[in-house]
Amino acid sequence: MHITICGGGNAAHTLVALLGHREDIHVRVFAPYGNEAEQWRLGTAHHGGILAHTPQGPVLGRPVRISPYPDDVIPGADIVILALPAFVHRVTLEAIIPYIRPQAWLGALPARNGFLWEVQDVFKHLGRKPDITVFGLQTLPWACRVRVFGQEVDVLGTKEIVDIAVWPSTHREGIVSTLSHLLGVPLVLVENFLALGLADVGQIIHPGIMYGLFHQWDGTPFIDPPLFYQGMDEPTAHLLDAMSNEILAIRGELEQRYPQRDWRAIRHIGEWIRRTYGRSIQDDSSLHRCFVTNTSYRGLTAPMKPVDGGFVPDFRARYLTEDVPYGLVVTRGIAEILGVPTPTIDKVILWAQGKMHKEYLRDGKLNGKDLQSTRAPQRYGEGALEMVVER
Repeated sequence: MHITICGGGNAAHTLVALLGHREDIHVRVFAPYGNEAEQWRLGTAHHGGILAHTPQGPVLGRPVRISPYPDDVIPGADIVILALPAFVHRVTLEAIIPYIRPQAWLGALPARNGFLWEVQDVFKHLGRKPDITVFGLQTLPWACRVRVFGQEVDVLGTKEIVDIAVWPSTHREGIVSTLSHLLGVPLVLVENFLALGLADVGQIIHPGIMYGLFHQWDGTPFIDPPLFYQGMDEPTAHLLDAMSNEILAIRGELEQRYPQRDWRAIRHIGEWIRRTYGRSIQDDSSLHRCFVTNTSYRGLTAPMKPVDGGFVPDFRARYLTEDVPYGLVVTRGIAEILGVPTPTIDKVILWAQGKMHKEYLRDGKLNGKDLQSTRAPQRYGEGALEMVVER
């Protein structure tokens, strides 16, 4: 099997190590950004591949080819995986789709909200019929961090279960089974990409905790970067709970309008974390305790930048630049179409867009000047919601 990994971050390193370890898989890497391809080549020469430090022991995986050019690594691939931030999905799709063979599998880890809309829109603009299978994972299967670029990655924990959507529906059970085996984590099929996107808890957790940690920050540098997940306080847990309840209200409206579809994958965040990290949680008596006692989150800090006197928050980190325009804003767009109020989500978006110097919400409507840089359904025209629901 030939698998091409697109990216150079935590997930890409983990995939190269775990998949490249297998003799029956040839892994190639598409690294078009900056000098990442050269960094990959120099790094992998050190150990002869990517060394993953897992709880079960070290795993070494070797890529057979690394290139910044899509025509070097995409043709002939059976599976192409985007292990990239959502904000570079589109430019990556535009580069690789001309070289993807018909019937190949193209997916993202994680997909984030609106991924299928983006894939279909790129095919449309390239004048090609969508003749591939598209899949998306609701979240990364692992908590992982690059230790040394191109050389080593720490796999801190593996999720016990991860949701996946597949389009079109033909043979999707076989696809789910194959990917479960390859990734080493049980995958559960979600009926459609709309449910998968709304079920994405990253859009709740990451902007929500960033808000909780920094919405009252006065500009004084931190001596040390604060813990992110395990640094959560009780008010932030209540904020996440409220955001999650608003998404459940969207689910309720979808159940009324489209009762023939299964929306159960859209879960409360408390149910999600207990389902996903059950054995890693030492105390599940409350949502707050589920986070602060989760050993898979141990030691993970907030995104910060060093400055004179300490560290300041990095508001350009993916926790905002990915999870707001490709997460919360998409959910807010769906809510607006359905007529579901989202006051807590609105509060977090308004705070985040100020820190990002963007405008998505304006006067209570999703009509800000930067809306076209998101994957909100309003970008794709009337009927976008129904298109995803009905297929």
